[in-house]
Amino acid sequence: MGLLVGQVFWLALAVAVTGILHMFVVKADLLSAFKIPIDGGRTLGGEPIFGPNKTWRGVFFMIAGAAFVGSVQGLAGGAWAAGAGVEVIDFAAWGARWGAPDGLACYVIGYAGVNAVMGLGYALGELPNSFIKRRLAIDAGKMSRGAVGALFFLIDQADSVVAALLLGSVVFGFSWQVVVAGSLSLTALHLAINGSLYVVKVRKNL
Repeated sequence: MGLLVGQVFWLALAVAVTGILHMFVVKADLLSAFKIPIDGGRTLGGEPIFGPNKTWRGVFFMIAGAAFVGSVQGLAGGAWAAGAGVEVIDFAAWGARWGAPDGLACYVIGYAGVNAVMGLGYALGELPNSFIKRRLAIDAGKMSRGAVGALFFLIDQADSVVAALLLGSVVFGFSWQVVVAGSLSLTALHLAINGSLYVVKVRKNL
């Protein structure tokens, strides 16, 4: 079990780092040219479809950022991870499939590509939750109270994690054990990261 948790943490490292960096990008309002609502400001039933906080900046940054951080991860630790048995898939094989030459380049391209897909899943995973909250008239960036608030608090921590793992399962064949263990352990990690960012006032709420 310990090895499996280590594997999912290694798998999620680049996306987790990118998610943290994204919060600083939002806080400093960087890349503001891409701060365009995904729903284009459209409404459904008198409420925004997703709300102003779900922007193309987040989608682009999670994909490109995760690819870049993933490439560094592959360069610095890809060969080590393969030898230590902490890979959940053969990253080098995926890199070769995508045209990388033999050697270290396979790890760089493999990690970049896999993490780009997981970054996309992370960004898309937030949309259904936002859609439902807008239907319930919960303002973007706000938390509801009571049982509904508790439910959405839990969903907020898990939605992106689960979506990234499920997309990885479809595209790359992550095992069900990786999806389950990752959903549990990475949701806890997500909560810890968000809590830390809330304490240092990078996030407005958990």
